[in-house]
Amino acid sequence: MSRRLKRSRGERIWRWFITLLFLGLLGCLFWATNKYVPGQHLPWKSLDTSRPIGWSTKQQLLRMSLSPSKTCMDLARDTVGYETIPADPKRPTTGAGADICGWDVARVVYGTEDVDFAPGESNMQCPLSVAVFLWQREVNDLAQKHFDQPLAKIHHMGTYSCRRQRGNGSGKWSEHAFANAWDVGAFELEDGTLIRVLTGWNGDRKQANFLREARKAACELFRVTLSPDYNASHADHFHLDMGPSSACR
Repeated sequence: MSRRLKRSRGERIWRWFITLLFLGLLGCLFWATNKYVPGQHLPWKSLDTSRPIGWSTKQQLLRMSLSPSKTCMDLARDTVGYETIPADPKRPTTGAGADICGWDVARVVYGTEDVDFAPGESNMQCPLSVAVFLWQREVNDLAQKHFDQPLAKIHHMGTYSCRRQRGNGSGKWSEHAFANAWDVGAFELEDGTLIRVLTGWNGDRKQANFLREARKAACELFRVTLSPDYNASHADHFHLDMGPSSACR
């Protein structure tokens, strides 16, 4: 065997050795990551609502929303089932939004075990209801942090409204038209204190800090979070949705 053939064979063996070593190290890294890194930080893990919000919670929510509806409905039933019941399909057949507005799969959300929704329940597409469940838990923690008392109610302006977007001139249908957006105007503490987005955003420092941290938590969960910083139309509420766009303002 010539020196050239020996060298070529030796180079091939060396390349295979380096490749196998790299794959082995990669496998060890993947194993260690799965074992020691919390699941909320790993985008390939399934959403677990018992975990705190992590680096990948938003990606896990998005992946779940792209999965078959049954995936989310099962999760909602098993983890937040005490606050929701399935909503009947709704597809208007007359009017401007005929055959456009409405939903095929949604949930009626009344609140959570500790936090009520006022003035009442909302119809939400399932991924939105799961994101809301996670967010109200974060907001409750923020109420404890800033005011030393729990959150009692979230005052909202509803989810479903068969209309187009307002204020951007695009003429696109709003995520509200699909029960895929939620508008929140105020937070009520256990002692009855009402923290309104309209007056608190640029008002009392403690309330302003609480509201900004509530917005930050929302941005880590919802695809779109709009606050008074976005435009005058949102001066009195947070807009939260799970649509295809992405924004945190």
